[in-house]
Amino acid sequence: MISTQTITQQLAQHQPVLSNTGDSHAAVALILDSAAPTGDPEIVFIERARVLSDPWSGHIAFPGGRCEPDDQLPQDTAVRETEEEIGIDLSAARLLGRLDDLTGRRSHHLVVSCFVFMMSSVGPFRQNHEVADVFTLPISRLLETKRQTEVQYEAWQGQVFPGIRLSNHEEPIVWGLTYRFLENFFAILGHQLPPS
Repeated sequence: MISTQTITQQLAQHQPVLSNTGDSHAAVALILDSAAPTGDPEIVFIERARVLSDPWSGHIAFPGGRCEPDDQLPQDTAVRETEEEIGIDLSAARLLGRLDDLTGRRSHHLVVSCFVFMMSSVGPFRQNHEVADVFTLPISRLLETKRQTEVQYEAWQGQVFPGIRLSNHEEPIVWGLTYRFLENFFAILGHQLPPS
């Protein structure tokens, strides 16, 4: 089990690799709930609503979205989008750090930043129309090898990507950009996921 103290210490030492190469910017929030009764911090995930025009329709993600002109910093975007999408006010949360910026594989012009927040209690959730579901999962369960799987992405000529099953069923599966952020997060903590 990874303690909140370890997470806090490791993220404080991490120097994120930032990118300014994209034409547009988005930001997401990796939210840790430190109040889990087992002492195993939980991560908040959303299931995006299914929309035909959305290439990420139905995907498992962190709350977040594109930066808007009123957002002074990408962190402001993550905070604003989290409140809009799931009704959680991160102004009371503790910002632990920032992961390395990533560019989308589908759209290389989009830079995505991920900010790690910790709260002593998360919820109740109030999702908007962009979110089909919100749930949390203990960190230790994300590292279980029995949850590791692969996703074949037909839009990319059937290319295979690593993923993590979030339940005991075939779905939901976290993969793609969110998996890549988890890969970075766990590497900071000294745990390796199958490389993406």
